[in-house]
Amino acid sequence: MEFKPRRALGLVAGGAALASFFQPEGALSRWLRARRLPVTIVLGAAVAAISWTLTFCLRLDSSPLDRLREPWHALWLHTLPVVIGARVAGCLAFRLHRLPWRHAGAGDLLPLVGATITGSALLGAALRLTGQGGLPRGVLAIEALVCLALLAALRYAWRVSEECRGALGAPGRRRVVVVGAGEAGVLTIRAMFGRRLAQWRPVAILDDDALKQGTTIMGVPVVGPIERVAEVVRRHRAQAIVLAVPSATSAQMYRIARLCRQVAVPLKTIPDVAQILHSNRVVERISDFRVEDLLQRSSLPASVPQIRELLRGRTVLVTGAAGSIGSELCRQIAGQGATALICLDRDENGLFRLEHELRARAAEGVALDFQLGDVREPRRLDELFARRRPEIVFHAAAYKHVPVLQHHPAEAILNNVGGTLNLLGAAERHGVEAFVLISTDKAVNPTSVMGASKRICEHLVRARSNAAAGRYCAIRFGNVLGSNGSVVELFLRQIRQGLPVTVTHPRMERYFMTIAEAVHLVLFAGAMARGGETFILDMGEPVSIDQLARNMIQLSGLVPDVDVPVVYTGLRPGEKLTEELWTQAEQPQATAHPSILAAPRGEGGPPDLEPRVRRLLAAAEAGDLDACWTLLIGLVPTFRGLTNGLATTPPPVAEPPPRPALAVAEGAGIAGSGGA
Repeated sequence: MEFKPRRALGLVAGGAALASFFQPEGALSRWLRARRLPVTIVLGAAVAAISWTLTFCLRLDSSPLDRLREPWHALWLHTLPVVIGARVAGCLAFRLHRLPWRHAGAGDLLPLVGATITGSALLGAALRLTGQGGLPRGVLAIEALVCLALLAALRYAWRVSEECRGALGAPGRRRVVVVGAGEAGVLTIRAMFGRRLAQWRPVAILDDDALKQGTTIMGVPVVGPIERVAEVVRRHRAQAIVLAVPSATSAQMYRIARLCRQVAVPLKTIPDVAQILHSNRVVERISDFRVEDLLQRSSLPASVPQIRELLRGRTVLVTGAAGSIGSELCRQIAGQGATALICLDRDENGLFRLEHELRARAAEGVALDFQLGDVREPRRLDELFARRRPEIVFHAAAYKHVPVLQHHPAEAILNNVGGTLNLLGAAERHGVEAFVLISTDKAVNPTSVMGASKRICEHLVRARSNAAAGRYCAIRFGNVLGSNGSVVELFLRQIRQGLPVTVTHPRMERYFMTIAEAVHLVLFAGAMARGGETFILDMGEPVSIDQLARNMIQLSGLVPDVDVPVVYTGLRPGEKLTEELWTQAEQPQATAHPSILAAPRGEGGPPDLEPRVRRLLAAAEAGDLDACWTLLIGLVPTFRGLTNGLATTPPPVAEPPPRPALAVAEGAGIAGSGGA
């Protein structure tokens, strides 16, 4: 037979077109979804006719289509329209046309049973009314079972076919090992057997739970603990590793990432898997594993009712609104029932970007007001408070970069201390209900001007809470992921540019959390405040900056000290090896939220706090640095930094003091740190 290339190409093209017609997103699928109701009626009628016919065959051992068996043939023929009508009515009563076939699950079984029982009841009543109730016993029961089986088979056929197609595999699919045999792992594997992640083929699962080892999930074996990842990847010729462990702590994520990087295959993860587990969403994509995933801790329970109660019907002011913490505060407040949101910042460009974003996404009913201004200008603040009448204030405006402020102590004092004092005065004069200061862990036994300035701010808030009618509190935490100038951002830029990664000291440790998590806890703490508290976010275990840098290099597919050198630059002015969460005198206690601690009154400042603060501000305004240092040490006796000209040199390296022990309520999470 002569080979004709044109005819072969035509057959291939025709086959491809026919296959696309039957694909989940093909023409047939779109046509069926656009006509759910009529398609359900037609299929319900077909199922009814088939089930009634099969029932006669099973009960009478003969086909009712056989005209020689006249009584049964006539009865079948006369009752068939009644059966079809009853069954279609049952399907419509339980709205089976609204159930998606592609995502059919166990929850769809109840409507199928309800539709079957309803149809059987209607059928029995209709047969009696039409005088055709002389059927043999058991016919209606058998017909109901047959109908339910056919409806279930029809309902689950699409999904089963997709999963079978995924299990059989197809050319070009990438073989992957899934880490995690919990609910997230099951969702991930199910998506891989469906159409959304059809390019991935799970070949093995790893999990440290001994009870799960040796089992199979949708045909994929759980072959052993995570320590065997290198062996399993080689044995199954895997081309990638997918992490599906949303409940892992930071320490566990470090361990998993370190083990997975022993093999030269890409490390992947499921974005937003925690949200997927608590909703009806499905896993839709797999992305590269990032350092944010390495540091991301377990998602906290969303206690939105308390936050909504704080904000509902209120006018809220956020200072430093264009910054990392301030902008996230604005995002979350806008969706929590506030009547009006005032965003104050002196950064014109940042305020413009924030306005563009919030106006596009803000919930209806919240009035957005963007104000360009500086907290260092008391007259501007009084004018703003008089016109806008804010009821709740979140004070996030502050200078935060430690080494920079060591060289500019007067600016740190005027902005951080002076701005807070101005804002407190305006809040008290205009009857603000609640005032929340965003503080930092660097305020605990500070070794930097920045930390000392924030410590004074905490003292001011506590002192004002004794005199003002409103609820005034401070919330202390440390570094946040994704903030401007964060160490993560620096490391990423150095790796991408092929530069050495610079770490100040091999023993330096810091606490981390995501911006969204920090702000959620800030809002919750604000809802719990009664006045005078210093809230401290429970931050779990600190992260080694050296290990963080090396993990980031490995996650980029490079080898530390070989492809990318790690250079130790030494402590910078004002820096500490480790940060502390509280002082010995504060003794924080557990609260209603497992990730928030509270020091009820904390360490108060001196009795003449505000007069001394005003003298400090006057010295800073005059540029008298010697007086600034003297007054600063007097206001913050725990200030351990160097002063005068020595303040711009790094402090001597000393062993970090032991962390105070604290018994926290069971289930307490870990919290992170955010700059003010």
